[in-house]
Amino acid sequence: MPFIATGLSHHLAPLPVRERLHLDEAQIVESLRALVAHAGLRGAVCLSTCNRTEFYVTTRDERQSRLATERFFHYLAPPSGAAEAVYVHPGREGLRHAFRVAGGLDSVVLGEAQVLAQFKRAHGLARDAGTVDAELDLIMRRAVQAGKLVRSSTGISRQAVGYGQAAASVARERLGALTGVGVLVVGAGTVGGATARLLQRRGAGPFLVARRGRKAERLAELLGGGLVALEELPQLASAVRLIVSSTSSEERVLSRRLLAAVRRAQGPGAGLLVLDLAVPRDVEPEAAAIGGLELLDLDQLGQVIEANLSQREVHRPAAEAVVDRAVGELETELGRRSAAPLITALVDRAELVRQGELERTLSRLRPLTAEEREHLDRLTQAIAAKLLHHPIAYLREHADDPERRQLMEEAFGLEGAGEE
Repeated sequence: MPFIATGLSHHLAPLPVRERLHLDEAQIVESLRALVAHAGLRGAVCLSTCNRTEFYVTTRDERQSRLATERFFHYLAPPSGAAEAVYVHPGREGLRHAFRVAGGLDSVVLGEAQVLAQFKRAHGLARDAGTVDAELDLIMRRAVQAGKLVRSSTGISRQAVGYGQAAASVARERLGALTGVGVLVVGAGTVGGATARLLQRRGAGPFLVARRGRKAERLAELLGGGLVALEELPQLASAVRLIVSSTSSEERVLSRRLLAAVRRAQGPGAGLLVLDLAVPRDVEPEAAAIGGLELLDLDQLGQVIEANLSQREVHRPAAEAVVDRAVGELETELGRRSAAPLITALVDRAELVRQGELERTLSRLRPLTAEEREHLDRLTQAIAAKLLHHPIAYLREHADDPERRQLMEEAFGLEGAGEE
């Protein structure tokens, strides 16, 4: 099969190498056009993320395409030792690799969802660049379909594995339904903001955001919440059952004393969950001893993530089976497509012979009526069709076997009929 998946990833290439080989969208388009124009490729797609840069290509000459892409990686990062990290997966192995990438089965985090969107974007960029042929377009579309099916038909993406996802999951376990649960967000950076948005999607609110600069103002606006000073927290205690803290401060931000005051203001019937997502930690560890307060830090949330990853691994065999079925179905379809030109050539050859012999026979007979000529024409058509039935059925049945296609080409004198 004229398909290759080649590149490097987190499995073999350390971060410094991946950084040098990472391509932005403009570089991807330029690279694809150069490779297709000069490397004997029929089509090419490039997927470049923080964890991988790889090409999916359809090719006229596998060896030439391998050498061209290897030289390309060397050109991008000659002193990096990238050559040792570059893998080449041809044919079925390459298809399976691409499908596993789309399904999140080759990711750092098993079953991650982001890579599917990146895969679709890579396909779109290649289409815009004009470097996708019909076969590669089919391969990419089927890989995306398989990636969706992996996630929808198995449990491989159900457990939370990011810190923000784990925080939202733990909040749901500890506090029950999050609808109407008031949240204080301390720190409006990437982790804090993402966690707050996850909580909001699960129904939590209203939100308060600690007044700590312009990012806090933007996050409060996004969440439809208010800005507060931490010193005001005891007065707002009745509105807060969950605190998410993730600042870059080198000092403790939430003291035991402040949190104890919040708990006293809440009353004995309430409870307070505090999720400390910062390194160094934002919350004084002694706060864990306060009655009615539960404090979880990154190490404890990491245990949740590890447990959830273990649960995801249970679903790996089912996910791999989805990929294998999808690859098998695609191979069959690609094989049929590759047999189609040969079938067409065989039918055309038979028709050419039929018409020639018919005309030669008619020229030797007495003049026939139009009706008699039509009868002879139909007779020869029926004979040709019956003779072609089994060869065509054979080609369709063994469409994915290049050796059998070659045998049929040689048997009928059709060498090169399936080439472009």
